[in-house]
Amino acid sequence: MAVYRCGKCWKTFTDEQLKVLPGVRCPYCGYKIIYMVRKPTIKIVKAI
Repeated sequence: MAVYRCGKCWKTFTDEQLKVLPGVRCPYCGYKIIYMVRKPTIKIVKAI
């Protein structure tokens, strides 16, 4: 399950909620630009 965030109202929603409206739009405000939210990852780098 993918999680998305709107570029205007910054509300998060799932891909199932994204299918409510035709096309790719925020289900809350109808804005066209949405971002996929990444999972938080930790990168360990060895110091020399």
